[in-house]
Amino acid sequence: MAIDLRKRIVDLSKKAAFAANKHGIEGQRAQVVLVLDISASMNALYKTGVVQRVIERILGLAVTFDDDGQIDLLLFGTHAYRLPPVTLDEIDGYVERVILSQYKIREATNYAPPLRLIRDQYPLPQPAPVFVIFLTDGANADKPASADTLRELSAQPVFVQFVGIGKEDFPFLHKLDELPGRFIDNAGFMPVNDIDVIKDAELYDRLLNEFPQWLKAARENGILAA
Repeated sequence: MAIDLRKRIVDLSKKAAFAANKHGIEGQRAQVVLVLDISASMNALYKTGVVQRVIERILGLAVTFDDDGQIDLLLFGTHAYRLPPVTLDEIDGYVERVILSQYKIREATNYAPPLRLIRDQYPLPQPAPVFVIFLTDGANADKPASADTLRELSAQPVFVQFVGIGKEDFPFLHKLDELPGRFIDNAGFMPVNDIDVIKDAELYDRLLNEFPQWLKAARENGILAA
C-alpha cells in the first residue's frame, strides 16, 4: 500500500475519532459494513474514482471503530454480492481490482437483497454492534420487501445509516427513516448532493448523528449488553 494513502487513512481515522467523541461515543467498538449501489446510474462514480475515495473515507471510520480495522463490503443492484473485506493492506486500487474487474455497474436497484444478507450474517448475539452505511443514488423497485426486512433487522444488533447521493428527493429513504412497526428505530437517512465534495469532518459527523441514540435504545431493549 502506498505510504501516502496509509497516512491519509490514519489522518481520516483521527477525524472520525473526533466525530465519535463529539457524539459521546468515544471508545465505542463497532463492526463497519459498507453497502454500495451498482445500478447503472452509479457507473460514472465508479469509473471516475469517487467510489474508491468513499471506501477510503469509510475505512478511516472502520479503523476508529473496528477491532480488526476492516470494512465488510456488499454490493447490490438487482441482486446482492458479498465481497472480500477492505483492509489497510487491500484498499489501494480496491475498486479497480475487486469491483470493476468482476461486476457490471448496470443493474437495477433493489434494497432488500443486501438487507437480507445483513440480517442473516449478523444475528444475536454479536461481539460488537454492526454499523451499516448503505449508499445509493436512486429509488428501488422492491419497497415492501425492503421495509419488511428493515423491520426484521430492528430486533438485531444492526444500525443502518442510509446515504442518498445526488439530487434526488429520496422519498422512500425518508419513509424508512420513520418506518413504523419496528422493535426499535434502527435506521437513519442523510442526503448528500456530492459525496466527493463534502468535508471529511462533516461526513463523519452526519454519519454518526443517529448512531448514539440507537446504541442507547439497543442496550435498554436487550439487543446489546448494557
